Parts: sequence; C-alpha cells; structure tokens
Amino acid sequence: MTTTSAAVPAPEEIAALLAVLDAGAPARGVDEPVVRRAFEAERPGPLPDHWWLAVPGGTYEEAFAALGLHDRIPVTVRYGLAAQTDDEKFTPGPVHRVFVTPEYAGWRLIYAESPLRETTWWPHEVIERLSAVCGRAQVFFQDPFADSVIWAAAEDGVLVRGYWRYGEPEWTGEPLPWEPLPSAEDADENGLELNASLVESIGAAAAGLSVDPAAITVDTPVRGHGWLALTASGAGHDGFGDAPVL
Repeated sequence: MTTTSAAVPAPEEIAALLAVLDAGAPARGVDEPVVRRAFEAERPGPLPDHWWLAVPGGTYEEAFAALGLHDRIPVTVRYGLAAQTDDEKFTPGPVHRVFVTPEYAGWRLIYAESPLRETTWWPHEVIERLSAVCGRAQVFFQDPFADSVIWAAAEDGVLVRGYWRYGEPEWTGEPLPWEPLPSAEDADENGLELNASLVESIGAAAAGLSVDPAAITVDTPVRGHGWLALTASGAGHDGFGDAPVL
C-alpha cells in the first residue's frame, strides 16, 4: 500500500471518464494529462461520516453486482463525493449514483445517499446481502439532530452485531472483542441488557469494525482509486446536474 496517492486509472478507464466529462458542459476540453494529474494529486483525508457501507478491499469487486450497480467509471474522491449531492435522475424510473472509495487501511467505503436512505428501516438486509459475497460488510448511520444512530456488522451473510438508537438504544447479537462493556454493577444499576455495549459513537464503532472515515488522514494507507456506478444499466452518467469538478 501507499500513503501518498491513489492509483491512476488504466488508459481505457480514463477514456471512459473523459467521455463522461466531455458530456458535461463545464468540463469540456479536459484531456488525459489533466485527468492523470487529478488522480496523482489525491491524498487521503477525512470523509463524510453520516451514512455509508464498508466492505473489505480484497473482495469489494463483488459489491457491484450485489448492489445492482452498473457502468462504473473511475473518479477522484472529490468527484465521487460531489456526485452524491445530485445523485438521482429519472429515465423514466429513478437512477442513482453510488460512490465506492479507494481502499483505506484495507477497506472500501460505499456512499449511496438516496439508496441507503430508502433502506433506513431494514439496513441489516443490505449488509447481510453484501457480506454473503464480500465476506464482511458493515453499515453506519448517524443523525445528530434526531439523536439517531445505527451501526451493524455482518459476516458471510449473517448479522453478527448491531446497534440502533432512536430514543432508547437496542442491541442485536453478542458484544465483539473490541467493545467496552459495562460492569455487572453498572448494567444492573442502569437497567442495561446483557448484550449491551458502551459503544454509542458511530466513529468508535467504525474504528473497531473497519475504518472511521472522519479519522482518515494523509498517513492512512490508501490503494487504488474510486469508482462511480449507476443503479441502472445504460442510463448514462449525464443528466444528474452540474458535472462535478475533478
């Protein structure tokens, strides 16, 4: 792994990105050297930490089919995250853009703003499906304004641990080795369940399970480049609003 820059896409991958950029008026005239320099200049840094999935870097390729993603193109992190701002169009049915990050410390993070929002009440199904093909998968969500938190982990298609808080907290599965646990006295005094955990912070859960996006720094090992994919085949990467900046 390298800690200085993400990998530059292959020439044919750059060509696919150039075709998409050329279709967006603000980006016309961008050529291959400009694209290469944009990828070479990338450095790891903090990422959004409100809503994402995580899968192992070694098996992340399986996630595209499991999530029904198509027509992927290589993108910089800045481009991929900006694409989540305008991530939906209709052709005539809804089509969404999903961003898969470079590999950070062995993990790929998946940002899918609208598709994930649609699974708010059944997030465990998503990671069970992902972990069945990727081996492991996790989901994280937090809304500080509503004091709502979800974090959960699945392995080989089975949920192993989950935390859900919207008012009163709920736990699923048995505590994992890295989780700090209340003492028997504290648990009894506060009426905690036997499988309760002291991990309420989504960042602490992410750090224990995979990687905390908010804690990524220039020293975080990074490998590969990001991908932007669509939830419908042949829908085209145009029509989502202004073209993101490389």
